[in-house]
Amino acid sequence: MKRTVFMTTWGISDTLDDTTKELLQRASLFANDDYRPVILTMDFKINYDEIIKKLYASGWLKKEVEVLNVFDYYRQKFSSKEVSSAQKAQYEQNIKKYEGDYWVQDGDTFARYFQNGSYFKYKQWDEDGVLKFIDYFDENRVRIRREEYNPKGYKIRETLFHPANNKKNQERFFTPDGFCYCTNWFNYKTDKQQALFLYDPAHKKAEDFSNRKDFQIYWLEELCRTEVVKPVIIVDGALTVNRVIQLDDDLAYKIYNIHQNHFEAPYTLGSDYSKTTKPILDIISKGYPIVVPTSQQQLDLHKEIGNRGNIHVISPSVEIPRAKNERNSLLVSMIADFTEENRIGQAIEAFMEVARDIPGAKLEIYGAGEEEDNLKKLIKKLKVAHGVKLKTPVQDTDAVYAKSAVSLVTAEAKGFVQSILEAFANGTPVVAYDTNYGPAQLIQNDETGYLVQDGDMEALADRIKILLDNPEDRQRMGNNAQQLVKEQYTPQSFYDNWKKLIQNTIEEDKQKPLL
Repeated sequence: MKRTVFMTTWGISDTLDDTTKELLQRASLFANDDYRPVILTMDFKINYDEIIKKLYASGWLKKEVEVLNVFDYYRQKFSSKEVSSAQKAQYEQNIKKYEGDYWVQDGDTFARYFQNGSYFKYKQWDEDGVLKFIDYFDENRVRIRREEYNPKGYKIRETLFHPANNKKNQERFFTPDGFCYCTNWFNYKTDKQQALFLYDPAHKKAEDFSNRKDFQIYWLEELCRTEVVKPVIIVDGALTVNRVIQLDDDLAYKIYNIHQNHFEAPYTLGSDYSKTTKPILDIISKGYPIVVPTSQQQLDLHKEIGNRGNIHVISPSVEIPRAKNERNSLLVSMIADFTEENRIGQAIEAFMEVARDIPGAKLEIYGAGEEEDNLKKLIKKLKVAHGVKLKTPVQDTDAVYAKSAVSLVTAEAKGFVQSILEAFANGTPVVAYDTNYGPAQLIQNDETGYLVQDGDMEALADRIKILLDNPEDRQRMGNNAQQLVKEQYTPQSFYDNWKKLIQNTIEEDKQKPLL
């Protein structure tokens, strides 16, 4: 009988970060004769079905992998049928831009509705004409309610706002046939949750919870109790750690995964622990298996917390791509979110020196984020717009790395840098700051790329120029990088390490004395 492996994360989108890539790959590898992989998400999204379909279609996720969301789970469990005729009729009426006796301000993908000078409601559609939500207002133009719609044509969530300050007061969640299966109450003054209720239509029963966390723990318990064989839970999302910690140990074997640097700035030994990883660090002494991506991070944890034999190193993996793009000998690439911690501004400043000495050199940066406007201003200020381009996020990272001569990483601190692996898989050497923990485990100077002192933009520019000026060395390092991936970072070795850890965790648990 297959053993279920639950993998918890707060949420999944079709814009993939390093943690999500590792999660999806592991889940797909566990879709075999021995295991049943199930990804558990705890956020609320209107269109999870569409997101999962995209992940299946892209190949990032095998169709044998099930993805369950806590709200979708109870919506389906408590729904007696598909979209009701009443829901369909309401949706067909609401999706219309021009309706009734309203005066309409048409804004293409939005519309405002007035009657006798009073503003009554606001609608918004996506670019495909699918209704997203409707906001309703009182006579004082204060928003009192928002209705959000599932693309299948029914109201999926309703949010009520308090007239005193327009802050959220209550959320109501609906099944396709119009039944409210869950309500979430908030204190409109503090924004804190007051209570959450789950309604079972079969028994006319309202289950009450103090907050969303307790509701999510209840869900985890329900899932685990339905398993014939005791399941395994691998915790991937930092926000789900406190949920799994409070789950009864008798219901599941637990493995906690630390994906990122566990320190706060300056991210080195002796620094304060980050808030997201501290709950895991606090339970290391209890013997739960903890996974980190690099041996250096394991060593630092041993120094600070002690070696109890339960901190394991399992590095991510990557497939060697089959397709080959024609390489541009003057192209440097980066794939990173536009955030302060990724320090893309430093990469741009360093590249200004590269472009000055190497005519035709280009830097392409793929991503999105809150720093985009600042980066555009910097590019304009430095007058490097001819050589530096900000690009939208890309799913096919292989296509980017395969055409690049060099890849660049300037992040402050990571647990592991998946982008380095992806560049290596395409035979592309990498220049990176020497930060904890990932770059030094992968990059060997003059062998697979270059490590430079953290923050040294002059050295960063110098190493980029060396690689662009020396195609034979660049080819040699790229070949070495790809060979490293083939030898040490294959999906098969990644799966074997996880399988071994799960088996050992189960065996060790069996050997524990009964109290």
